[in-house]
Order: sequence, then C-alpha cells, then structure tokens
Amino acid sequence: MAKLIYANAQHRTIIDAYILMCKEFAKDASSKSKYDNYLEVLDIIIEYHNGYGSGVREDNWYSWLMIIPINLSVATNGFFAGLETKSNSAVIRAYKTVLTEMVFEVTDKIDALEPINE
Repeated sequence: MAKLIYANAQHRTIIDAYILMCKEFAKDASSKSKYDNYLEVLDIIIEYHNGYGSGVREDNWYSWLMIIPINLSVATNGFFAGLETKSNSAVIRAYKTVLTEMVFEVTDKIDALEPINE
C-alpha cells in the first residue's frame, strides 16, 4: 500500500481504522487474487489523495479529507457487488451495511476536524 499523507494525528487515526476495516472485509470475502486487485484500486485512491491539490483548481482542504472515505466506500461496494453470489449474499450484505454505517461515522469525524499543524 502506498504511504498516505495525513492532515494530522486525528486524521491518521480515523482513516487508518477505516482502511483497515475495508481491507479486512474485502480480504475475508474474496480470493487472494481478487483481494490483490482490490489493493491495487486502494493504491490508486491513495495516490489520488496524496496528489490532490497539485492542480490549479484543486485546493479545497475539506475535499481532500473526503477523498479516501468516499472513494474507498464506492470502490468497496463495487467490489462486493462483483463478488456477491447466492451462497455469500448474506455475508456481503452484512459487510455492505457495516460499511455504509462506518462511512457516515468517518465523514462525521472528519467534519469535526480542524486544520492544525503538527
């Protein structure tokens, strides 16, 4: 996984916990090769997050903070949609429900962050 750039220690704690949960769900629900593909998508999201702000019209701190939770939520839900079968639908739907609740909690916590230098 690419090295993440964080706003501060609080941001690190929030994002690391969210990423870990998503990775554990994806790993549990898939094969090794599909999980490796998932990790590649996660790296793309992280690269986008880390590079955000280098463009002329990309300078919103709040947008930068929300890149990982929003994009990872969408990517993980898409990953689960591709994995879902009749035999695993209960597990996948449970993961999707928890993921939805978690992304709302994460965005609420990020909303409360204040820009501070550490």
